[in-house]
Amino acid sequence: MPDRSAVRAGGEDPMHATIHRFRRWPDEDAGSWARGLLTGIGGSGQEDACVLGRLDGGDGALVVLWSSAADAAAARVPDPGFLAAAGSFAVAEHEAGAAAAADPRFAQVLWFPGGNATRTDAAVRAGRERIAPAVRPVPGVVATWVLRGDDDALVVVTLVTDLPVLDDIRRAVFATDLLPWEDPALVVDPTRVDVDRVLHARLATEVRS
Repeated sequence: MPDRSAVRAGGEDPMHATIHRFRRWPDEDAGSWARGLLTGIGGSGQEDACVLGRLDGGDGALVVLWSSAADAAAARVPDPGFLAAAGSFAVAEHEAGAAAAADPRFAQVLWFPGGNATRTDAAVRAGRERIAPAVRPVPGVVATWVLRGDDDALVVVTLVTDLPVLDDIRRAVFATDLLPWEDPALVVDPTRVDVDRVLHARLATEVRS
């Protein structure tokens, strides 16, 4: 069931996220390295977080969810010496999966282009009304985070227990039909798809690796 969405009751400041990309991660003892990276994060309002290492490359990302935009802006993230880029996002959706209590071992990160608020509004709505209901019962899905940048780019992070779960997700999504209000011209493919190993994750009140 959904945990929370970006727009909170009473007009509260929505959750935000920071993504810090890094150029490489260690081949050995990556879990300890990732735990150290998360431990070094400074700032109040930290919520879920994970360190991801791409399976087909040496790069990866540190993704941290924050209680508010102010908390995200004040975040202090240790630079291991090879951070490549950083970005801040509003959390449009924060959804727990069927395996919410399990340890995530892998992740898929979809990067969608920005520059079109109407298209992004439609994508977020379609995610909420069409895609999320299809993915919610898929076994092995731990969580899905939909992150929206200031430029209306979208990043969708899905944490799963095993790699085959990603194929199950694709089948579930491809089996859906566009909703009557959806405009096919506004449906776009991601510009990049990353499949990552979860080097370390801190979800809710637990620490998982």
